[in-house]
Amino acid sequence: MALDTTPSTGLPSRGEPLLQLTGVNAGYGASRVLHDLNLSVYPGETLVVMGRNGVGKTTLVETIIGLTDHHAGEILFKGKPMQGLAPHLRNRAGIAWVPQQREVFPSLTVEENMTVVQRAGHWTVARVYELFPRLLERRKNYGDQLSGGEQQMLALGRALVTNPTLLLLDEPVEGLAPIVVVEMLGAIDRMREGGNMTILMVEQKYELALVHSERCVVIDHGAVVHEGASAAMLADQGLIDRFLGLSH
Repeated sequence: MALDTTPSTGLPSRGEPLLQLTGVNAGYGASRVLHDLNLSVYPGETLVVMGRNGVGKTTLVETIIGLTDHHAGEILFKGKPMQGLAPHLRNRAGIAWVPQQREVFPSLTVEENMTVVQRAGHWTVARVYELFPRLLERRKNYGDQLSGGEQQMLALGRALVTNPTLLLLDEPVEGLAPIVVVEMLGAIDRMREGGNMTILMVEQKYELALVHSERCVVIDHGAVVHEGASAAMLADQGLIDRFLGLSH
């Protein structure tokens, strides 16, 4: 599918990208999932990545953080190449990742999960507790004693206390109860209000994701096929059916 070149409306100029992928080919072993993918993420924005199942959304996130096999192309973060760096060095550079599986440390308490990785900066354990009061109530519980929603809050809080410049969220509300979905999305909105956090969010629930983001891209067959303002996408059912419908 060719890139949709319909002009994006309602998007201010953002200057130089914080993250830029150019001609990226990546996957797992010899299998390539991303094909000549181009993507820019700008400082302070929330960008939602959408698409049908199996088109490369999670692979994109894992490629940015360094968990896939990189075959070709360039990944620039703050103008510096990332494709040769190990995941922990990309994290140290300012990229944090909240995976679908959450992956909290089961044998550490809520508080220990965060203090073991925290770095100096705006986001402290205390600020995470303000964002998620439930974690304060559960601070002495171990990771494996938490509900799925609490684990997701902890996974997000643990990423925040590393004080990243770019936060990667892979399906942050997947499998959560509706009341927890509201809480998670509210927390993401509060993070966005400060303007200092740049978020790339993969989310299947487009009707929620588009409301809680400024810009969207759609991936199909490992490449970006549409990009534009989230509000414009949400207002155009034809676009939604074209790019996110079950049949093409």
